[in-house]
Order: sequence, then C-alpha cells, then structure tokens
Amino acid sequence: MMLFGMTAGGTTAALAQRVEARLPGSPAEGGSNAGSGDDVLVLAAFEVSGDQVERTAYEGNMDLMRTEYDVQPYSIIGREYISRSGATTVEDLLRQQLTMSTAFSSGAQSATGYGGSASSFSLRGLSSAETLVLINGRRVAGVGRSASTEASDQPDLNGIPLAAIERIEVLPASASAIYGASALGGVINVVLRRGYSGHEFNTRYETTDDGHASIETFNWTSSFQFEGGRSELLISAQYQDTRALYVHQRDFRQKGRQRILENDPAAFYTDAGTTGNPPWGALVNIRSRDGSPLFGPGSSHFTHIPLGYRGWQIDGLQPLIDNQGTYNLDLARGMASGFSADEELIGASRSKSFSLNGSREMTERLRVFLDGGYSHSEQNPYDTWYGARVVTLAADSPNNPFGQDVAVAYPVRNADRRNSSEVNTTIRGERVALGFEYELPRDWRLVGNYSWSHSVNHHMYLTRHGSPTREEAIHDGILDVLRDTTSFPTLIDDYAAPLHRLTNSWSGDSTLRLAGTLGEGWWYGGAITLASGVEHRELRSSNVAGSSSDLHPPPTYRRQQTDSFYAETSVPLVHAGRSIRALYALDAQVAVRHERYNVESVGSEYDTTVPTFGFRWLPVQELILRTSYGRGFRAPTYAQLTVPTFSTSLSTVNDPRRGGEAVEVRRLTGGNPDIVPETSRNLNIGLVWSPRAVPGLRLSADWFKIEKRNNITSPGTQTILDEEALFPHRVIRAAPDPGDPYGVGQVLEVHTYSMNMLMLETSGIDLGARYRLQTGSAGDFETAINATLSDYYRTQTSVTSGVINRLGVPSYSGPLEKRINGSLSWNRRQWNIGWATQYYGSYRLSPTGRGSTTSIRRQGGPRVASQIYHDLFVRYRLAARRRALSNVELTLGVKNVFDKAPPVDMSRSYYYSTFGDPRLRRLYANVKKTF
Repeated sequence: MMLFGMTAGGTTAALAQRVEARLPGSPAEGGSNAGSGDDVLVLAAFEVSGDQVERTAYEGNMDLMRTEYDVQPYSIIGREYISRSGATTVEDLLRQQLTMSTAFSSGAQSATGYGGSASSFSLRGLSSAETLVLINGRRVAGVGRSASTEASDQPDLNGIPLAAIERIEVLPASASAIYGASALGGVINVVLRRGYSGHEFNTRYETTDDGHASIETFNWTSSFQFEGGRSELLISAQYQDTRALYVHQRDFRQKGRQRILENDPAAFYTDAGTTGNPPWGALVNIRSRDGSPLFGPGSSHFTHIPLGYRGWQIDGLQPLIDNQGTYNLDLARGMASGFSADEELIGASRSKSFSLNGSREMTERLRVFLDGGYSHSEQNPYDTWYGARVVTLAADSPNNPFGQDVAVAYPVRNADRRNSSEVNTTIRGERVALGFEYELPRDWRLVGNYSWSHSVNHHMYLTRHGSPTREEAIHDGILDVLRDTTSFPTLIDDYAAPLHRLTNSWSGDSTLRLAGTLGEGWWYGGAITLASGVEHRELRSSNVAGSSSDLHPPPTYRRQQTDSFYAETSVPLVHAGRSIRALYALDAQVAVRHERYNVESVGSEYDTTVPTFGFRWLPVQELILRTSYGRGFRAPTYAQLTVPTFSTSLSTVNDPRRGGEAVEVRRLTGGNPDIVPETSRNLNIGLVWSPRAVPGLRLSADWFKIEKRNNITSPGTQTILDEEALFPHRVIRAAPDPGDPYGVGQVLEVHTYSMNMLMLETSGIDLGARYRLQTGSAGDFETAINATLSDYYRTQTSVTSGVINRLGVPSYSGPLEKRINGSLSWNRRQWNIGWATQYYGSYRLSPTGRGSTTSIRRQGGPRVASQIYHDLFVRYRLAARRRALSNVELTLGVKNVFDKAPPVDMSRSYYYSTFGDPRLRRLYANVKKTF
C-alpha cells in the first residue's frame, strides 16, 4: 500500500511532476473516458502543471489514483461505467469486465459453500490467496473459509454498494514492492466516492424473464458540507434481497443426465456381478451390492420402488419384481438426494451495508479524515445432507427381504425435515480508518493513518452424528427406506447434529508516509518524485472448526505482526518536449519494499525484500512504450508454519528400495517453521497509442509473463518413497539386518510436512481498443474492446512430475485461451443506449485428477464449447418541469438478450459451464433520483 509512491512515469495528480492528458477526448480536454476510467485522470504526454501538490490524490484514500497510461498495465473501471454495467455486486461487475479474471464460478453459484455469498477474485490463474484486494488502498480483514482466514485473505467486496464506488483500479501483475504480500497475480483496489455533493436514491429490480430469482436493491447516498466547506461527510446505505434459482427451474440437470445415458450408460446400469451403487432418482432405487440377482436365478440385480409402495411386509415383493431391470431417473423432490430439484443454482441471500466517509480541515495545512464501513450478509440454502442419500442394507437386517447386502438410494421429502434449512452462512465485516494529512514546505506531505477491521464468518450445516447412527437405524428397521419415502415420513434429522465453523479475523494497520518532489533545479530532466513510508500491521484470528467427531472443539488462536518499509522514486531521464529525435520523453521508476514477519502463535520469524522498476518512453507525444519488472511474494500461512506432528494412524506404502514390499509407516505431517515465502517475478512490455490523426482513439497492447517459485506443498508418502534421493532426511529407516539382500533397512517414518517446491508460469497478451466519436447533434458514440490471449499456463503438480500445460483448463485455475469483452454506447441529451458482449473461448476438461476420465467420457469429448452473451440497456434522464420528476433517471436493461444457455460441462456439479449465468435472460429496471 502506498499513498504517494508512483508507478513508472511518476504520474499522479498528487505530485508536482504531473503528466496531463492532452489527447482528444481525454478528461484534460473536457472529454469522457467512459468504459474504462470515467472521470479518472488519464495520462499520455508529459507536461509540468505547476509546483503545487494537489489534493486530488489524497481525498482520504491511502493508495494512489492509478491510470491506464501508467508504466504498469492498470485497468480502470470508472463511476459512469459502473452505473451502466447492469451489475448487482462488485463480483458480478468484475467477472463481467475483467478479461484477465480466471475465477470459474461466483459466490452466488456456490450457495452451500463455506464462503457464503462473499466475493472471491483470481487474476492470471493465480489463486484468490495470491490476488490482493484493497479498499481505498488499505488491507481489510479477510473472510474466513472452512474455519481458516488464510485460505483467502480477501475481504468481501459484495458488501460494498456499487453506488458507493468511485472507481476500481486493477493491476494484473506481481507488485509486492508497491502493495506488499499476496500481490503475486495482481491487485484489485476499490476506491470509494468522495467529493460528491447532494443526495441520491437508487432502487432496482431484476428478475428472469420467466419470473424467477429476483433481486431487489435499495440504496441511499447523501453528502453534507459544514463550516463553509471545511468539513464534509458522505453516507451510503444499501439493502439487497436476492431470491434463489432452483434446479427444477432450469433443465441443466436433466440434460446432463441424458448425456450420461448417451455417453456413459454404465454409470447407471452397471453390469451384473460387479459391485456398485444405484443412481439417485425421484423414487427409491435398489441394487444388490455385488451385482447378484435380487429375486433368484435369472432375475435382474436392480429395481426401484413404485409410487405409494408401503413396504414389502404390507405390499409384498411383486411390485419390485415387476420393476426389476429399471431405475427411476427423474429429479427428486426433497434435499436428501444427490439429484434433487430443490437444490439452489443461485443462492438466496440478504445483505445490508453502510459506509461513512468524512474529513475536516483543521488548519490551512492540516486535514483529518475518517473512513468506516459495515456489511452483513446471510444465506440459508438447503443442502443435500452428506451421507444421507445412499445406504447399504446388510443381509442380516430384519428389514431386508433379499437375503444379501443391497445398496439403497432414497430421497426424503422436505416436509419430513424438521430443519427448514440445513445450511446457514452469516458474514459480517466492520472497518474504520482515522488519519491526517499535513502539508510541509516545498510541496512535501506527511500522512498518518490507523485502520482497524474485523470480519466474522459463521457457517453451520448438518452432519451425521449421534447414536444410533443413521446406518444403524436403517439396519435395525427403526428407519424404513424400503418403501416410498416420498409418500411416507422418513425422519432422518434425528440422526444429525448442527456443525459450526466459526472464523473471526482482526486487522490493525498503522502507517506513516512522506512524499514530495525535488524541483527541476535538482535534476536536469525535471522534478524527481520521492516517496517512503513505514507500516506496522497486526493480524489476529480465532477459528473453530467442528467435525462430525467433535462438534465443539476449542478455538485455535493465531497472531502475526508485520513491519515494513518502502521507498520509491520516479526520475525523468529526458525532460518532456525537448527537441530530441525519437525521444519526446523518458522516465524511470524504482521501488523497493522490505517486510519482516513475526508469527507469534508459532514462534516463527522471517523477512523478505522485493523490487519493482520500469521505464516509459515516448518517442513521440502520442505513443507510449513501457516496460516494467516486479517481484511478488506470499507469506506462509499459520498452518504451513506450525511444528509438525505424527499422524495418529499408520499408512501402508510400497518400498521400492526393498522390492516393493508393503510396509506400515508413521507419518510426520503438518507445517514447517523453516519454509520461506512463495515468490513470483513479473515482466510486462507494452505500448499505448493515441494518434492525433484519429481523435478519441486509444489502442494498447501489453505482453506479460509471470513465474512463480517456492510453492509450498506437502508431498505424498508414496511420492517421497518413490523418489527418496530427492527428499533427503525425510525417510527414516531402521538399520539393515546382517545379510539383508536389499542393503537398506525397513522404513520407520516418512516426513510429509510442508516444504518449498514446485513452480508455475504463465504468459499472454492483453489487447485494448477504445474509440469515441463526438458528432454534435447526432450525439456521442463510444466503442471499446478488450481481450486477453493467453499463450501458456504451466504448472508442476509434484517434485517428481514434469511441467503440465493447463492452459484452457479452468477447473485447475488455467486461464482461457481467449477471453474478449466489447461494448458500444450512444449518448445524446437525455438518452443513453448501450450494448455489451462477453466472449469466453472453448476450454478443456481436466485430463488428469479425480473424476477427469469420467467427465470426459460423459461429456463425449474433452472440450466445452465457447460461449458468448449480450447485454442491452436504455437510460433516460427526465427533463420534466414538475419537481417530483426532476433529476429522475430511468434505466431499463436486458442481460443475455438472446437467452443463451451456458454449454454443458459434465465436470461441474450441475452440468453447466459456470462462466455463464444459470438465470439465463434477465430483465432489470433502475430508478435513480437525485436531490
């Protein structure tokens, strides 16, 4: 995090050396930059605007105002574009707009996940833990997942109203020298609105064209100024209610099952004489466990129970004999089924949020500020209770008429569930920052800041628990599943208990920063910008991770302190505009950051230092050539640093040095206090061209390459034995017996605790084009297109494996080969009409990993088809004279105009590609009233 540190070119409005936009259509000429950085300073050519450090870079934000003309390839999404995007949350917006985003699904598409409706972002194929998310340039306590804050340190951006955001700055590059730890894949910085004057009320309603999954949003934003403008206050509040979309409201599941029947019928109709389970259906399906005939020689080994069947003691076995050789494969109603119509494709959620920003000029040189926010979201979806869907009924069960073990797949109707919802996820976040800015002589500025934040994630779900267990109750005949469980009560909640996973995370951050310029008299090329700062950050967490064997374990406490120092300079090597052939301007940036970590809860200390540097060259005023190199790092987590412990159970492995003999060994597992941070290095080379001959045109191309090393992992027991020479001191053997033919003793222990190994590398190019045409009476036209074309994404899965190219394999974080967005808008007087398109290239199912072969077989091939979606909006600003209708803006929009369904993806749980939205075509209306 930096307040005044500059990206290459040293160009922000906060500094005396300021690079102004002088291109036609840029803000400096009164134009708009809609679609990328609306109302954000856009930089192109160098021009010194004066010696006064302007206040615009401060505005209470602890990070710089970034631009698309920087030495590093920033993408800026401005206020105007946010308001017309049709998005309902920040996650929705960035999934739609960022071609370098590689998140495969959203929080809304994972209704029962540990993260609830919280946002999650991944850039360049690196994980959410390696993509840094900031609010006003500050770190905020992350949302814990599965009772660990360290699975993703990202805060929940969905708790921030879109109406409260001024712009979003995205840097898809390693930049830890500027932003600190976790900035390996990139940085997303949400800058909240300031300087707004007036009051604004927004109400929005969105629904599918068949009336499902509605979203209602209400937002109020007000600004107040006191003491003649010396004090200002901005308040924003929002409530949002998102309704669920259920499986039975779409046909993805049915189409997926039909494809399985076409391409892999053995998945349901396994051969006689083989072991297997029956498939899920709307009625009870039965199969002999080992594939033997159910009703005597020559009979089938499977059947299903008909509707209304009361049990074999009452209705006999004839109805089951009549159905032999058939399964019921329809969608079940009720949640105790793996093929239920009542599961949620889009999770229902309710959220509320509040933010407050204020500042006051204490003297002509001193200003103090306050920034605070609160958010709360809750999900209550149904879930398919784990383990409550298929059971083995033993041959000796008093309720088993078949005389052999049978597997039973049964649904349970929701009317028999005592819990209206099996899952509850509540996420709450609070943040507050206090600080000051003091203007020193000669354009220097001192800024101090303390920020505090807290997040809570409480996830509750049902799990098997108690005595007798569900399996025991079925075996003993207490719970009867050999009847129509959709017509008669089957109370399985008696054999479950609520499991709670609770994560609390606190962050406290103190910073002191100093920045300014050395005037032109100090350096022949112009003013030099200098920036430096110190920071102390403390992270604390309390985690409770219940399990089916221990519903109420004691909490785990973690504490970590980080001290950092950074320094940065931006140096003009050639004064802008000097008469040098092919050298209109040239400047350089150098930054360095040192961070020292003290993980008090495990007694581990380590430090790291990383640089960033770059050059920006303007051979002519309208062309920028830029290159930058940066390093990134990710600190080890608490779990990765803990002292290893011996596993409570033995593992059976084969010893290749003793002829492959099977042996049971102890495993030393867990963390490793000696591991070091994961590291990355990033190279960017690009250009930005804004030709004077075509006013309003901007073209850009940026090639990138990211290499990541020292990845932390825990190798498998058998892997270590197979390559023992690569893992010194990790295999402990007994002394060989005299005359032992193998020459080595038997294995006693294998140490599988964490270590630094493996690698990742990715490369590609980002392309951008934007053109604005101002015609006067016919209005203004603007078109934009952005694309990310990835060359490769190579990862190493183990120290013994080669490098695997997983480009276009999103289930393994691999970016798509092609991702393209485009937009066209027209603006004239009160009217604004826009069209947007998102294209996702075809991708591959994973050829390796659990279930990969099965998914490809059921898909009918290794690829999922490309997909393209179109959105449309029409906005009208009323010019009515009546006071009640003045300053009213009405927006009508359609998402997925052509009602395009996502393609089939048999590797996903609901059989559709999660790059698409299962709601299909959606209609929305937004009314905004300003006062």
